[in-house]
Formats: sequence, C-alpha cells, structure tokens
Amino acid sequence: MNGAFGAEITGVDLAALDDAAFTALAGILRDRHVLCIRGQAHLSPAQFLGFARRFGTVTPYPFGEPMEGLPEILRIIKEPESRGNFGGVWHTDSPYHEIPPSHTVIMGIDIPESGGDTLVADMTAAYEALPQDVKSRIQGLDGVFTATKVHGSAAAGLELGDVTRVADRTRADQEFRHPLVRVHPETGLPTLYVSACHMSGVAGLPRDAAQPLIDFLAGHVVREEFTARIRWTRGTVVVLDNRCVQHKALNDYPGLRREIHRVQITDGCRPTRRGQETP
Repeated sequence: MNGAFGAEITGVDLAALDDAAFTALAGILRDRHVLCIRGQAHLSPAQFLGFARRFGTVTPYPFGEPMEGLPEILRIIKEPESRGNFGGVWHTDSPYHEIPPSHTVIMGIDIPESGGDTLVADMTAAYEALPQDVKSRIQGLDGVFTATKVHGSAAAGLELGDVTRVADRTRADQEFRHPLVRVHPETGLPTLYVSACHMSGVAGLPRDAAQPLIDFLAGHVVREEFTARIRWTRGTVVVLDNRCVQHKALNDYPGLRREIHRVQITDGCRPTRRGQETP
C-alpha cells in the first residue's frame, strides 16, 4: 500500500491462522483501518469465507446475485468488453442498512496486469482535520442513507460492470438515519460517516442546505492527505473497516478482465454518536 494509512501484511497463511495471530491482525486493523494481506492465492472460496467470518456475522448483499454454492460471497467481475465498473465512486459499503456492515473482506482472483487499484480514504483523520465550527455544526445531525441512487428508482441505466443485479426497488428505496459523526465502537474516536452516492439528505435540513453540506463533507474526506492506494495482486486479501473508511475502485484497465470476491460483515452495532448508547 501507498499512502497515509493502512497496513500491508506478508508471511501469513490465513487458512492456518490461530487465535493469537488473528487477534494481532485485528489489533493492526483497529489502528490502521485497512489490512492488505498478500500471498493468499491458495485459499479456497470456503477458506476465504471462513477467515471473513472471524470478524463477525455475514451481511448478505441484497442487490447482486451471489456465488453459486456460497451465497455469502459476491463475485464482482468486469469483463474486457464492459465499460462501467462496480464500486467506481467514493463510498462506504452499504450504509443504507439499519445496521450497516462493519467490515468488508475482499480477495483478488483475476487481476489485470496494470490498473484496477482501489483507493481508500480515512474518515477519522478527515473528521479530525475539520474546522471547529464545522464539527460543531454537524455533531448532532443525521444523514439520510438509501440505496435508491444506485439500485432503486433513481438508478435507471446505471452500469455496474458484470455484477448481475437483483431488482428490489422497494428495499432499495428504504431510508435509514445514521449520525454524520459516529463514534468508532472499538477506538472511541469520532469519525465522519458520509457516502454521497448513498445519501438523499440530512435530517432536519432542507435539500438546498443538505446537499451542499453532503458535497462539502464528501469532498473533504477524499483529500489526498487522507487517502491511500491498494495495489491488487492475485491472492491479495483486503479487510476494510467501513466504520471509518471510504473506498473507490478505479476503472483504468480497458479491455482487461478483473474479478474479486467480496464478503460483508456486521458487528451488530448501529452507528451512534458520542453520548449515545449502542443498541
């Protein structure tokens, strides 16, 4: 990895990871927000899923057809002739759930010779760098999160690479409120929680006030000083802490194939703000 945060791990076999080694990895993830674990091409899909499950309970992805035989895994594929790609805008994964996924675990399966990197952004560092007046303004506000822009009534014609959509407009148009400033349940640190492509507004604000605020915060999070880059290889396993990280898959490999496998995990905790008990 290159950039402001994250950790690259080598010399580990995730298929033979004992509890002490897993605890060490989880501690590094807590401190560095992203793990990039090399050299795991020998893992079967079932072994990859077994590793992912050590972080919590699998959260099924409702809008894409899962892997046959292992429905917990989503195959994210872009064939050489495809133009669009899945995850090609800055976002944090699936914040449109009542309890959003805490972690995303990804494995590189078929990686182009060049291109196809994933950018990541640290929402904890981004919050810390905000001016105090902005922190005070957003401290008690809730974002309104929904899948409608990507999977619902507002998403007609949007191309997502070669992931087969599951049409569920009713579910996609649901809305849930989460704090714009949430407290990380492990570190206790405040972090921004924004995902512009998954937000329809800010509770209590008119649209003409909410959208500029969302745009400002989303742009602030992805400033270069808060970002890092994951360079994929076949057999690389990445763990993202969605509670404090955004990411974006680059679409810079025309005519080449890319396939990754993804599992989403929940810790069972709703996003909360400081002073609010976790349900």
